[in-house]
Amino acid sequence: MGYRIDIEQRGCITCGICMDVCPVEALDMTRPQRPGIETGPGPGRPLDFMMERPLQVGECIGCGICIRECPPNVMSLITVEGVVPLAPRQGPIERPVAAEPNTWLPLSEVTREALKPKHGSPWGDLFTWKTRSRPKPWQVWTTMVEDAPKNPIAPCQEACPAGTDAGRYVGLIGAGKFDEAYAVAAEVNPFPSVCGWICTAPCESSCRRGVLDEPIAIRTLKRFAAEHGKLPAVAAPTVRRAEKVAIVGGGPAGMSAAYYLARLGYGVTVLEAMPVPGGMMAIGIPEYRLPREVLQQEIERILGLGVELRLDTAMGRDFGLPDLEREGFKAIFLATGASKSRRLGVPGDELRGVIPATRFLKEVNLGEHPHLSGDVIVVGGGSTAMDAARSAKRSGAATVTIVYRRGRKDMPAQEEEIEAAVREGVVIADGMAPTEVVGRDGMVVAIRVDEMRPTGETGSGARSSWAPTGAKGELPAAAILVAIGEEPDPSILPEGAGIEVSGWAGIVADPRTLATGRAGIFAGGDVVSGPKTIIEAVAAGRRAAASIHEYLAGAKDGEAEIFATVRYATPAEPKLSLDISVRPRVHAALPVVDTSSFSATAPGFTEAAAHAEASRCFRCDAVYGCPSVSVQAGRGPADSRTRPIPIPAVTTADQPSQGGVQ
Repeated sequence: MGYRIDIEQRGCITCGICMDVCPVEALDMTRPQRPGIETGPGPGRPLDFMMERPLQVGECIGCGICIRECPPNVMSLITVEGVVPLAPRQGPIERPVAAEPNTWLPLSEVTREALKPKHGSPWGDLFTWKTRSRPKPWQVWTTMVEDAPKNPIAPCQEACPAGTDAGRYVGLIGAGKFDEAYAVAAEVNPFPSVCGWICTAPCESSCRRGVLDEPIAIRTLKRFAAEHGKLPAVAAPTVRRAEKVAIVGGGPAGMSAAYYLARLGYGVTVLEAMPVPGGMMAIGIPEYRLPREVLQQEIERILGLGVELRLDTAMGRDFGLPDLEREGFKAIFLATGASKSRRLGVPGDELRGVIPATRFLKEVNLGEHPHLSGDVIVVGGGSTAMDAARSAKRSGAATVTIVYRRGRKDMPAQEEEIEAAVREGVVIADGMAPTEVVGRDGMVVAIRVDEMRPTGETGSGARSSWAPTGAKGELPAAAILVAIGEEPDPSILPEGAGIEVSGWAGIVADPRTLATGRAGIFAGGDVVSGPKTIIEAVAAGRRAAASIHEYLAGAKDGEAEIFATVRYATPAEPKLSLDISVRPRVHAALPVVDTSSFSATAPGFTEAAAHAEASRCFRCDAVYGCPSVSVQAGRGPADSRTRPIPIPAVTTADQPSQGGVQ
């Protein structure tokens, strides 16, 4: 696969700007094949260096800079299967002889100008060249874009809910700067090590490298940075504020909000109902997927900022909102998560042995050592189902079968989680919908299912729709772990609290500010959105901290002030070397299969593997503004493997006009 640059030749004004701004020199301009307005020595002879039409002559990395900078907006980027055909490089490209200021230059002189290797401005002193997004079609020149970001951000950063600058820390790993890489990974995410182990990695799904071969292993590289780097000491807040903030819930949203508020100088108290902090990171994710010391270190770093933590303190049982207000807290953030398991909803689901998967995982993670035996059925297809199934194997179950109503490809869990479960002996029984739990003497003995088949249509969440075939089955079960979804528990809010609860039990909050209907009370994370990922909870916690800062201090842009506080500056890179040859991603070794232990067995990258993987990055984060970009491998300027394509003849009607002024 690859990127093809399409150009509507009829609208092209032959300015050559696309060629000039392409950081990897993937574009060139054809030379006229017949006399033009300007001719060289001899009658009708065209000058060798005149430009006529753009052509793709090198592998495109998909950065889109030519698309943004094209004045008539006639370029588009297409993803294609197979090898993208390339035209032969036209060359040569030479810088023109220096001319007197304000002197008219013919087109032949102007279009010889290229931004390699110095990236000077193609418009001289008239405009400063900066690539910016162009949200409206009439905004042709970049200088017409108002309030735009300094540079378009890389797709990986845009896909990350927390906005982590992944390209920058990947580049730092490639340069051997592990401390700096760790600092960049941690600047907008107080749980970089946790995410290095268990993040769902939406950044990888958006990685441009994935069009050429495979996405960069961004998550594993983040884990490598955390394991091989050292974070700098956190600077003390420049302002110590008198206002105190209470945070109800010590999960990723609550602890993230605490981190950012503490960095802004607020006194913060976190109230957690469980005997350990971390929320579902601590009580829902088994240790073999997330080592406890990794989570503990990140929480200790947050508490080290002066955050107070109160454990075994549940809202609705040990305190209420009025108690917090009487204690002097000027703002309260509700981040109690969504840990209440949904019931199976079929006859017999009240029998002994039908267990919420979240309750089972909590007992496992709190060291209560629940013991299972016989055949265990897990109903569901998400991450909770996979964690419950693998934990059931480690808790004594003879067999573990996951029952899911759709196909394996429709399972919400990540493919690597499913593969890990299968490697450990878990059976995936897809296309089966539970209809009844069979009991004897009040105990579970089996589960009855309808066999399902795909209808060929798309159901909710872009998953395929399945319907019963009419066939039925029965699976023996000594225990059934229900993992069909979680929801918030609204019982923590007393009547008259002034906080609205939605029909599905989530707290209603403003989507931008996270403010509830009661002044000074904010809510965010899973308790508002329903079950989401850890990185989404981190982003919600930062958004809440920003809104609370705006509420208490009158700040105009709380997130901007947070970013100014936590950003870790790194020097601009004067040179970038890219490898755009087809080279599949580096994979860490497979974990050892050991269902007798809850110890983590998933290895990370070695230093050599991390360097090799980081060097595959297209560096979309920096390529826009780097003054010198070179292609070291792949179908770039010096690659003899360029596949020529015929240059189509241009009819008189298509012939672009020539001439111009500078």
